Amino acid sequence: MNSKRRDFMSLFSAEDELILGLAPMAGTSTPPFRGLVSQLSATFTISELVSARGIVYNPHMQKMSRYLLPDPREGLYAIQLFGHDPADFSAAIKILLEHPVYGQADWIDINMGCPVKKVCGTGAGAALMLKPDLACAIAAAAVAAAAEFNKMVTVKMRSGWDAGKINAPALARRLQGEGVAGITVHARSREQFYGGQADWRVFTAVRQECSLPLCGNGDIKSAEDIRRLQEMVKLDGYQIGRAAMGNPFIFEQIREAMKSGSQPPEINSERWLQAIINHLDGMIELIGEAAGCREMRSQFAHYVRSVRDAAGFRDRLMQIEDRQSAIEILLEVAERRG
Repeated sequence: MNSKRRDFMSLFSAEDELILGLAPMAGTSTPPFRGLVSQLSATFTISELVSARGIVYNPHMQKMSRYLLPDPREGLYAIQLFGHDPADFSAAIKILLEHPVYGQADWIDINMGCPVKKVCGTGAGAALMLKPDLACAIAAAAVAAAAEFNKMVTVKMRSGWDAGKINAPALARRLQGEGVAGITVHARSREQFYGGQADWRVFTAVRQECSLPLCGNGDIKSAEDIRRLQEMVKLDGYQIGRAAMGNPFIFEQIREAMKSGSQPPEINSERWLQAIINHLDGMIELIGEAAGCREMRSQFAHYVRSVRDAAGFRDRLMQIEDRQSAIEILLEVAERRG
């Protein structure tokens, strides 16, 4: 067995036959939500993307702590960094892993998949797939820096920049040579952003070129999706992204369905309400009541999307300024859910 593969997979419990992680999502993969999904059987979590250069310029990381903090309920968790300069990654990883709290991260993940213009415009995120030499230099710098602390580095990438340049297989092979410990592929190109359909065939192509642990991401929403993938390719794990927004229960639902072969029952309103209040209270504790309530507005929209009169509830929740106002509306939604 490849030594990097053995080392990385040793982080996971041998009893965990289905490795399900929360994908890093800006605005969603906050410490409270990461803790909540961990409590609801996610195997691992990854922070939302954080700027490597931002850490170098602000080594005390006051403004970044809200993204970097581990939640006590988390099991395995990684910090995801983005950037375009290998030197930034070397310095940022040293700063992070020397820190008494952030150094608890189990590994470092490099973002080579973010499609947004603000990130790609700096040469970071998915733009690195257009510059594989730079991508490899960043990976090599990160691996060397993390190794000083006996930590490993993984990379998350897109299938490619566009339909004409699907280069994830070739890049994964090169990154393996740089000492990366694992690869996650979002099976969409940067051009697709989050639209269209994920093309899972890229997982097979990457697997043929790379023997590292491979995690699949993109349109994975159910046990049936995982069964279909298992028939196509041997993946070591799965990252669930947008399907977890407003449904932190998806990890336990998938596990139950994989075991039973049937759809698990709907989450009752009591558990649903308990989860969303847990999420809300975590954000309030993290950044204060006013800011926490404002940031939860977009999350509320996902939580209520399947409820009758969702638009009405969503509009009201988009106006809330304090915890009590949110709770009063959420109690109405719970009653409507039945």
